[in-house]
Amino acid sequence: MPKKKEMKIEFEEGWSDELLEDDELTQEDIDALMRGIMELVATGEIFEDATPIEDLSEEEQEEIRQMFERREKRTRH
Repeated sequence: MPKKKEMKIEFEEGWSDELLEDDELTQEDIDALMRGIMELVATGEIFEDATPIEDLSEEEQEEIRQMFERREKRTRH
């Protein structure tokens, strides 16, 4: 049986700042959310329940492309 490749999960610095500032969530809530996301990735469930990009509207697809482009510009050295 082939070994499953372990996924690396990175949370962008400051991703939860707004949630904490608006008192929507506590740090404990954020930590639990992060653990939940890591669990969904580890089990593969996050991919099973995902919507293929092709099934999204053109506007949503364009928004996702722009998000990736902005990220690439920030991470290039």
